[in-house]
Amino acid sequence: MSRRATTVADFSGAWARTLPAGLSLVVADEIGSTQQLSRRLLARHAEEGERPGPFAVLALAQSAGHGRRARGWSSGHGLGVWSTLVLPVAAERLQEAPMRAAVALASALREASGVDCRLKWPNDLVIAGSKVGGLLVDVTSRGEREAWLAIGFGVNHGHGADALPTPAATSLALRLPPGRPLPPLEEVAARLLTALWHELTGDGDGWLERYRELSAHRPGDPLVCELPDGVVEGRFAGFEEHGFLRLATDAGERVIRSGEVYSW
Repeated sequence: MSRRATTVADFSGAWARTLPAGLSLVVADEIGSTQQLSRRLLARHAEEGERPGPFAVLALAQSAGHGRRARGWSSGHGLGVWSTLVLPVAAERLQEAPMRAAVALASALREASGVDCRLKWPNDLVIAGSKVGGLLVDVTSRGEREAWLAIGFGVNHGHGADALPTPAATSLALRLPPGRPLPPLEEVAARLLTALWHELTGDGDGWLERYRELSAHRPGDPLVCELPDGVVEGRFAGFEEHGFLRLATDAGERVIRSGEVYSW
């Protein structure tokens, strides 16, 4: 039996039942990207000399969705959660925010669907080695002690195998445990945004241990990392106290602070 189409009203209704106090929601049928709209809204408040309240943007479809390094992100109508959460974060918490966000999303996906969602460093959501979601984080500074985060994320929900953009991708619909029904898109979206909000407005205690528990990497796994200055190969040696990747190479252990694991 085919699933009914999700509507803007469905998103709004699901969100109204779980909306955390102090968080506003913007829902659109189709836009360029939730990240673009969020940046425009922040810029408009700045032009007016206003301090906006935290808000989230949700879209049923994006015509210009993208991930890291401007890679395109296929965002078909009603097939996934395409969203951005915008909120202020103390400057000293910026470094940990992307990985804490990944922990929140992976945990919420596991609870909502029963899938064994894990994290490929630094913040890709994977199921059985295939990517089901990802994050894109923009930072807008407001003085020395506060910054605004725009955490954009996409999670593939209802894609069949023929609708996925690459063979390396997957969706919740394709990875559900036997006999488990696919939770409605609007409910998954509400769970993800609520979990993300609570994680990033909480004290953050224990986030790194939770990240380690959800990691897709195991000691000794061979990894190839693409860094801003080149490529480095080695074996997974864990994470240091800030969540940076420890990589055992032929030249000794190396701590990777920024980069992307593209072979693992």
